[in-house]
Amino acid sequence: MKVAWLSSRVLGTDLCATTQINLANCLVENGYDVTLYSPGKCDTNLFKHVSIIRSSRRGLQSYSVRRDLEKNLVEINQYDIVLIDWTVATMTKKIVPPTIIIDRSPPADRGLLSRLQWHWWKKAWENAEYGTVVSSKHRSLVLDYATKLKCNVAIIPAGVDTNVFVPAIKNKVIHLVYHGRLNHNRGVMRLPTILTRANNIGLNLQLHIHGEGDCLGKLQALLIEGLEVTSTLTQEELAVRLSSYDIGLLPMPNNNNWNIASPLKRSEYLASGLAVCGIDHSGHQIANSGNWLQLFDQENFVEKTVEWLSKLSSEKLENYQKQAREYAEKHLSWSHSAKELEALIIKSTN
Repeated sequence: MKVAWLSSRVLGTDLCATTQINLANCLVENGYDVTLYSPGKCDTNLFKHVSIIRSSRRGLQSYSVRRDLEKNLVEINQYDIVLIDWTVATMTKKIVPPTIIIDRSPPADRGLLSRLQWHWWKKAWENAEYGTVVSSKHRSLVLDYATKLKCNVAIIPAGVDTNVFVPAIKNKVIHLVYHGRLNHNRGVMRLPTILTRANNIGLNLQLHIHGEGDCLGKLQALLIEGLEVTSTLTQEELAVRLSSYDIGLLPMPNNNNWNIASPLKRSEYLASGLAVCGIDHSGHQIANSGNWLQLFDQENFVEKTVEWLSKLSSEKLENYQKQAREYAEKHLSWSHSAKELEALIIKSTN
């Protein structure tokens, strides 16, 4: 079966394109002929890639991608099925084969841009017949706007390459980590407070923060013993670093941006053999999780995290880390996610 995937993600530079890359590779491994149309460059994966032009100006990026994609419509309409990111889904009415909306996250920006994005997000789902989301709460949000979907929505949480993200020998000192966007609305400025309070009660910790965003400069300016802040790492360097860390942090607050999410970083933490600690909401929760996942109320997140760390023995932590890796191997590989997508493809083409 020939599959086209139309995406606004920039391959090669956008870490959020991890989902598209891994799912497309899994489909190829399962016998599908996949071509990904998107900005950027990609020549090391199993699928074919057609590079699409994208404007550098925010607010025009999705529009420019849609405009360039439409130049390929004759070719796209020869495929058996078309997967299409919601950001470019307004062109669905021009596509002949069945389409599946791919929604890895509703709009996360703020202000005027966010209002515009929400308008197009709703438009993308209004007439969709098939689609994918990342969580049950995300699915409920979609069904509030969709008119035709009924039950044709597959839940495909963020997966992880368990061959790339693997545990290594841990350190005697406990190493905490957060990686991802360093934006204020993600709660990242709380993280140094955890380290400060831990230092004040005599805990020997290290905190590593890796990423880009509006808080990067503020975080780098902090002079706190045990704090390391870097810009974004390559996936290869990140995997090496995570393998030696101990606990991954999820500070994203309980709001509509994050409580419907399935954070890729959570999967990468678990596959790397890290226990995980974060704010308690549906976007961070995992059904039937063990003590390797510790979630606390948003108001008391810093205090409860420090309290938990103060009582955490090395034996307990080692056990949690082993269980976290075992969970990732059983439930979080991209092959599990690809099975859900493949089932929806079969349903939509029948």
